[in-house]
Amino acid sequence: MSAEADWTLKAMVAVAVSDGRLDSREVGLIQQVYQDNTGRKMTADEIARVTDANATGDVMAEFAAAATVLDKPAKEEIIRSAYFVLLADNRIASEERKKLKDIATALQVPEVHFGSILEDLAIWMSS
Repeated sequence: MSAEADWTLKAMVAVAVSDGRLDSREVGLIQQVYQDNTGRKMTADEIARVTDANATGDVMAEFAAAATVLDKPAKEEIIRSAYFVLLADNRIASEERKKLKDIATALQVPEVHFGSILEDLAIWMSS
């Protein structure tokens, strides 16, 4: 698994569980986005292991450390993928939005750039 795919997976799981649960739609979307990005299928058990690892570690500190080695396109892809998962249950919980923003901050994505990533996604999704 590439480092970028690993970080994208961590972000998708972090956002998905931030509202207190990981539902089947979110798992399915994580699997789809992961497969689209890597060409490899991911099982629900693998996602559960990432969920457990996120819960026992300091994910934000890990993202902050990764910020120094990930390039701008990688950071944008992590934000985009996590945002898709945020939309999986057809509602945006404030906890999910905050978690996505926290990840962007840890990755040192400036707030204005974070906003433009989400704007671009909104335009793309509505077309």
